[in-house]
Amino acid sequence: MSDLLTSVIPLALGAAISPTVLAANVIILGGRRAITRGLVFTAGFATVLAGLTVSGLVITHHAQPSATRVQITHDVYGLLGVVLLSLAVISLLRSRTKSDTGTPVHTSKPEVDRGLFAVFALGFGLMISNLSTILLYLPAMHTVSGSSASTGAKITAVAVAALITSIPATAPLLLRIALPKRSAPIFGAINRFVTDHQRAITITVEIAFGAYLIYRAL
Repeated sequence: MSDLLTSVIPLALGAAISPTVLAANVIILGGRRAITRGLVFTAGFATVLAGLTVSGLVITHHAQPSATRVQITHDVYGLLGVVLLSLAVISLLRSRTKSDTGTPVHTSKPEVDRGLFAVFALGFGLMISNLSTILLYLPAMHTVSGSSASTGAKITAVAVAALITSIPATAPLLLRIALPKRSAPIFGAINRFVTDHQRAITITVEIAFGAYLIYRAL
């Protein structure tokens, strides 16, 4: 199990770095009916994550066995690594003509005044459009499905990967529940930091884990 977790956890940590999801969640949790809306936002996020989990496991399970499967795995890692590095290059080129902070997350709280369905759709939409997270989470599921570990070990690995990847959605919510009054200034600081450094965070993740996937493909 330790070898499987060693391979899965780095990918899940990279997938968990999602500035846009974190910032939007912090804004929602700073408004009215915060816990209810936070739960709905997390449900939208988790719906996509569950779909990616099933897709990653099922597609890999039906792949060709033995040496062919190993080669396919290496090819997939290499391709996804190239895609992530390409996204980093695109982000760098955009930064020359736009603010280095990336797309700002406004603090006027437009999400807070929307209905629950809209909040669910926001969580769903931010996750399904988060390419860097998807491109790192799917290889994690690919690794689990292709592993020779026991079924119990695979279930544990999937649970760990899903929990880590969902941190931008679940951690602020748990903090809001645990510290309802003291969490407001913490959310404000997080939102300012993420907004100010969103582009730099995204590019760093894309370069680091793009190189990591290409290394795994060699």
